[in-house]
Amino acid sequence: MKNKFPHINKLKIFQSSLILIFIIFVIFLFSPKNYTKKYTISNVAIKESYNKKEKYYYFTLNYNNISLDLLFESRYKQNRKFIEEIKIIKDDNNFCLIPEGKTFAFYPICYVDGKSTSYNAASSTLKNQLDSKYFPKKKVLDTYEDIQIYNNNYSYYIWNYDGFYYLNSKENKKIDIFSKEQYTINLIGYTKDYLVIADYDSNYTFNNFYTLDLSSSHLKKYKLNRDIYFDSYFPGYLKNKLYIVDNKESVMYEFNAKNGKLEKVPTRIYENTKWKDISIKTLSANKTMFTYKTNYNYTLKNKDLYLKYSTNENETLIATNITNIIKINHEDIFYLKGDELYHYSPSKGETLLLSYFEWNFNYNNIIFIN
Repeated sequence: MKNKFPHINKLKIFQSSLILIFIIFVIFLFSPKNYTKKYTISNVAIKESYNKKEKYYYFTLNYNNISLDLLFESRYKQNRKFIEEIKIIKDDNNFCLIPEGKTFAFYPICYVDGKSTSYNAASSTLKNQLDSKYFPKKKVLDTYEDIQIYNNNYSYYIWNYDGFYYLNSKENKKIDIFSKEQYTINLIGYTKDYLVIADYDSNYTFNNFYTLDLSSSHLKKYKLNRDIYFDSYFPGYLKNKLYIVDNKESVMYEFNAKNGKLEKVPTRIYENTKWKDISIKTLSANKTMFTYKTNYNYTLKNKDLYLKYSTNENETLIATNITNIIKINHEDIFYLKGDELYHYSPSKGETLLLSYFEWNFNYNNIIFIN
């Protein structure tokens, strides 16, 4: 039987085709794309780009033939030209560029004494010209066991020689672990959700691990299925599995901090995103550590802290007179200056967290942060 309404079928096909074309257009329009956009504001030449594989926006600001850079990890956005205004402050040949826009939390970037410099490490003359919002007042919120708390946005575990002082916004308390004091605890390490501590009530070898849940501070003890020598080290972790190199026995172990399971594993090292086979002799001799892929590379040189983005060889001076780096977590870094603990990220600048006179004398493997 012939179709009495052939025009209806044609209409449906036409409508379906339009819908399909529209869907394809929308997918194309909103899909992440690599792009580069160049524009100029206030005599500053701006190069703005997006890397869809690594998911970051990168800005190069060129002023007086000097280039400074900014990097923001972010999902793809349809907009372009995110920098809407740039203010410039000067001190002789030194200057700070202050980009402004609605999408990203832009912050001042400076050029001081011939090098790229974080605004918190800039000269006092430049700092005095910056808005006070970049330099929040330091106020003691609380004191516990002579530790002054300036910021309680994090959970802090401070080693007190037989356990930890645990500090956060909800409570401050002591967590007892060992029966005798330990001034040096080398075998303590992070996983994603836990601290893992060897049993320092033992001598020469140990067969227990303690785990501390970083979020809840819950302490748990696990009996291991073999003895491990204290002449060992932790090269790193993946998720909640901590890796142990026993130099005395020339073996490598994997410890699951979630269930306490310990297994002997092939000797290998994790580099950025891949496993790489390596001999136990090389591991033991060099104490090779895992490396993790990041767009933020921090290094300490002669007590000066520098940041280098993965996209560029330029280094930015972040802070000076650094005693020790405590933890690096992607763009966030925690470090000591004398007896003061600080946090830094490019978008938030430098923040004083804690101070404790004891850190003038002992700070290695003492402070842990979540």
